[in-house]
Amino acid sequence: MHQQIRTVPATSPPDVELLLRRLAEAGVNLGGAGGSNVEYGGEFAFAVEDGQEARAVAVLKEHKYRFRVFEYGKDPELTVCWIKEDKPGALHKCIAGVAATNLESGRIIRDILIGVPDKVEGIPIQVFSEEVRTPQTTARSGPSKG
Repeated sequence: MHQQIRTVPATSPPDVELLLRRLAEAGVNLGGAGGSNVEYGGEFAFAVEDGQEARAVAVLKEHKYRFRVFEYGKDPELTVCWIKEDKPGALHKCIAGVAATNLESGRIIRDILIGVPDKVEGIPIQVFSEEVRTPQTTARSGPSKG
């Protein structure tokens, strides 16, 4: 669960069931999935079992899906929290930490993916955040030339 693949499930017409069928037929096992407006132009976000990333990407390429891959620890958009105990406030604690970090970096949460529980680590939570245009984020890039 250290990678997230994001795609618009449309080759024409939009069809998330078809995307999931193609992944299943290729033997790709999802470790988590989420998204919003997935058949209205939104992105479907999913994580696969470790070692199946290349197979999932091959399916997307074969069927000409547009997609993006984000890796935890490499791409600042993706944060991963592990909930060790399923109890009140656990998800809030994860999201509060991400929100605090986002406040410093000019990001906001786009969506949350809750994965399949792991016997050792707990419940994986992937939080996808995107940068917003603020005075702080635009100041880092310097004045525009034009």
